[in-house]
Amino acid sequence: MKYSRTIIKSVLILFGVLSAHGQEMDTSKWRWRDTSKETVVLYIGNDTISKNVWPITQDKQWWKSFGYPALDTLESKALEQNLDLKIALAKLNQAKANKHIAMSTMFPTIRVEPSFTRQEFSANRPNPFGGQLGAATLSTYQAPVTASYELDVFGKNFNNLEANNLIYKATEENRKQIVLEVTTEVASNYFLMVRLDAEIDLLKHTEKTRLDNLEIASTRYNAGLVSQIDELRAKTELASVQVQLKNTQRLRSEIELILATLVGEDASTFEVPHANIQYLPPNVEFLRKDSLVVTRPDLRASKLMIESAEKMLVNQKKQLLPSFQLSGAYGYLSGASDNLIERDSRTWFAGVTASLPVFEGGKKRAEIKLRKSELEEEHRNYEQNLLQSYKQVENAFSNLHWIREQLLAQQEFVVAARDAALLTNERYRKGLVNYIDVVDAERQVLEAERLSVQLFGQELTERVNLIRSMALDSGRLEN
Repeated sequence: MKYSRTIIKSVLILFGVLSAHGQEMDTSKWRWRDTSKETVVLYIGNDTISKNVWPITQDKQWWKSFGYPALDTLESKALEQNLDLKIALAKLNQAKANKHIAMSTMFPTIRVEPSFTRQEFSANRPNPFGGQLGAATLSTYQAPVTASYELDVFGKNFNNLEANNLIYKATEENRKQIVLEVTTEVASNYFLMVRLDAEIDLLKHTEKTRLDNLEIASTRYNAGLVSQIDELRAKTELASVQVQLKNTQRLRSEIELILATLVGEDASTFEVPHANIQYLPPNVEFLRKDSLVVTRPDLRASKLMIESAEKMLVNQKKQLLPSFQLSGAYGYLSGASDNLIERDSRTWFAGVTASLPVFEGGKKRAEIKLRKSELEEEHRNYEQNLLQSYKQVENAFSNLHWIREQLLAQQEFVVAARDAALLTNERYRKGLVNYIDVVDAERQVLEAERLSVQLFGQELTERVNLIRSMALDSGRLEN
């Protein structure tokens, strides 16, 4: 009995180890997860942000979940006017036309080919019976209807049609991918502009504070309470903030020009109104790893291209088989126009032609090898795209995790820096500390507040990157 219990325990332990190992090797889960679903209050620049917006789901266009009407307007313009999308639509129309061309091979070709020829035969033309022939002039009037049809005995034309249909579907998926890239690029640049606008507001507020400090330092210097160095330091700090403000405004102008190109408008007249940070970033739902193959248009396109390459390979192998061509004509043939449309002028023919490649210098075999290498390339492209997609999602998750950790830790930095600056200014007015202490304290406040703005902007941008890598709502982003 004791031996049996030992065996049972060993089996249970082994089962537990295998179960734990199975959990560790579960490839359907992400290494990183979004852990920012709790409601928090954030100090961003001079503002306090606590309002939440609804989560991002597949029920609506994802950018509307961020709660910025200006972004909604920009996205609508981009979907209507972006030139990359128009180029993608043109490529889709080309693929559709190629599909119709391939489909035409499934039907017979019928032509009406009326003609008139007049020919003079030489008097010195060869005569098998000897003797001199006279010159002769011959007129020929024809009004035939010709028809030809390739019998698709081995399914060559059908395979070609299937391949072109798959290429058309892949082109359609590529267009959806471009739509996703354009919309996320618009959102990323807009949120960068939101961040820069918040920094501009912060720097303008700091500039006003520096002007007040300069006035206080000048008053104390004129009263003989401090040395001139305090006044010069105040001027230096004011100039430093003004330089940073101009540089930030320059960066905003650059982003505005990028947005003009993305939405397809003239950069000379394009403007984006000043934006304020209003909401906490939305959460992203349905984050299953195995859903990428379904949601990402580029992966769907890669799979379709693999299927198309397989059809092309099968079709190429069938080129070694014989082909059969039906042909025929019916019409009228006469030497004069006045009796062309008569019963005696009728003419017709019908026949079948077989063609089998015998020797082409190895061309057919080389074409088969080419199709095989193209299929191999499509397989490797799909595998690479799949690995890249996993990396992009994990990278977005990782960045979101650490940015949120930084942002939460940054809150203490902001509060402590503000309290320290307030206390230092009070002590300076009482003559208890030097102006250099005020300078250090206010530099820390500006650094803390700007960093909080930058981190918040990075979190917004990384959420857009996550949306791009997960391809959320990609099936609904069509104009």
